[in-house]
Amino acid sequence: MNKLDFLIDYLINENNEYKGINIPKSLEDKKRIFRSLSNIRKPNEISKEFLEIQDIYLKEENKIKVDSNKLETIDRLFNSKVLNANKIVLWQGDIVTLEVDSIVNAGNEYLLGCFIPNHHCIDNAIHFYSGIELRLECDFIMNKKTISTGEAIITKAYNLPSKYIIHTVGPIVYNNVTKEEEKLLNNCYFNSLELARKNKIRTIAFPSISTGEYHFPKIEANKIALEAVIDYLSRYSNDFDKIIFNVFTKEDYDEFKKLFNWNKRINI
Repeated sequence: MNKLDFLIDYLINENNEYKGINIPKSLEDKKRIFRSLSNIRKPNEISKEFLEIQDIYLKEENKIKVDSNKLETIDRLFNSKVLNANKIVLWQGDIVTLEVDSIVNAGNEYLLGCFIPNHHCIDNAIHFYSGIELRLECDFIMNKKTISTGEAIITKAYNLPSKYIIHTVGPIVYNNVTKEEEKLLNNCYFNSLELARKNKIRTIAFPSISTGEYHFPKIEANKIALEAVIDYLSRYSNDFDKIIFNVFTKEDYDEFKKLFNWNKRINI
């Protein structure tokens, strides 16, 4: 039995409700089944054998890596005069491939990851490609509690190229953005950076927090993110080598880079 078949078989046999699942023959379909089963699995104990085989499998899946040391900063790419532009990066790509000290995960108040099978959110991807150990650690830290919007915790990154994951909870926007929601989003960046600095993390990558399922308008969210980072670097620039803004689409990349000569509320 190969690694993927073993992992699927193990997860199915954990729960009698899954015994009738039809296992597909194609590799891609098997990968989807495995991710689905991992997504919906509760943070219960699991065998050492499973974790060892899962870790080998996920490290093979995570073999595409992006070295953050090779990413150009915005002073070089865009001739930006933003304060500490030599420490800020805008990068389009998949955050789970980044070799950095820490990536940031935008999660929910329980910080246990996304339980929706194969969901497209960053929380789902980070938890799956890290491995089941991540949900177990988050469950241990949270101990059945929740985290307030804007707060952050740190965990290992397990099978990802990064060393750590900083998890934060962004605000949910239902109608027009309020001042309180702006403040809470700013807190996500500030508290993540505080946690990074205290843990001697020198390279960190942020997704666009709250702009997906939480409906924070991207342009406003980008401004808050950039402002928060510039403000933090104005006080602690020596503690960081690179702070990366990660976007997934070319459209988001082009929209974000417009801000690098933006001067409203930012001392540039």
